[in-house]
Amino acid sequence: MSRPGPDDGGMPITGSRPARGLAAAALLAFLGVLVVYLDRPGYTPARLALFLALGGAATLGTTGAVLGRASIAAVGALLLALLGFWQATLWIFVLPMAGVLAAASLLIALDERTVEDR
Repeated sequence: MSRPGPDDGGMPITGSRPARGLAAAALLAFLGVLVVYLDRPGYTPARLALFLALGGAATLGTTGAVLGRASIAAVGALLLALLGFWQATLWIFVLPMAGVLAAASLLIALDERTVEDR
C-alpha cells in the first residue's frame, strides 16, 4: 500500500502535519503544568490571571497550528514568549511551548509556499 499522492485526491504527508499533532500534544502537557503550578502555595488572583493569559496564548497558537494558519500560530508563539518572560519559574515550560508553536508556524508557512509553487 502506497501513500496517497496529490494526484490521486489524497492529502500528502508533509512536514506540517506532524507539527500540528505535536503542537496539540504540547498544549495538553503545557496546560497540565499550569494546573499543577496554580495549585502551589502562594496562590493569588494575579497568578490566576497570568496563567489564564499563558493558557489562552498557547491555545490560540495551537488552534492556528491545527487549522493550518501560520500567522495565528506565530502570534500565539510570540504572545507566549512575551508573557513567559514575566514568570521566571515557568520559563522551562513556556519557552519550549513557544518554540513548538514557532516551528509549527514555520512548517505550515513553508508548506503553503510549496503548494503555491506547484
